Amino acid sequence: MYPSIADENAHAEEVTDEVLAARVSGDFEAFAELYRRYLHRIYRFVRSQVSDRSAAEDLTAQVFFKALSSAATFKGHGRYRSWLFRIAHNTIATYRTRSEPSVAVEEIPDEMDPAPSPASQAIASEARGVVWRKVAQLPHAQREVVSLHYAEGLSIEEISKILKKTRGAVRILLHKGRNKLRDALSGRDLL
Repeated sequence: MYPSIADENAHAEEVTDEVLAARVSGDFEAFAELYRRYLHRIYRFVRSQVSDRSAAEDLTAQVFFKALSSAATFKGHGRYRSWLFRIAHNTIATYRTRSEPSVAVEEIPDEMDPAPSPASQAIASEARGVVWRKVAQLPHAQREVVSLHYAEGLSIEEISKILKKTRGAVRILLHKGRNKLRDALSGRDLL
């Protein structure tokens, strides 16, 4: 059997996602570590695409259930996070076809940052809110690419694998989305 995550002398952060993913079938602790690493990021992405907080929580749970139940299908040819975000993308797409029309999201949750003062946090939060309200007005494909790239920090290559689009198509969507946001935020264009 595999050594447990705890047995690796507190080097859990040093164990790559791909190594943990290979262990998931026989080691639930490996999945627990992947869940810990990605829960907030997957929820934040899902929330950026779905207007209802409760639905976003349910969809996030579905993503991790699908990841656990289909762990054997991850072959390690790509990055685990790309595979996981692909599951999230597909889960959202299925949800959309079954239920909701596209509705703007007021704000995408951010990770907690204890350093800034309450006043600077309020200003930063308002600025993020303005930006993400404008992002929510972008066409779906542009909104999805902008969220994956800027909110989740995924590369063009990773996004192209998640969305099954060419790198060029992802770059074009990102470029168009940035231009629309720039125009909207400068007051030149109302998305």
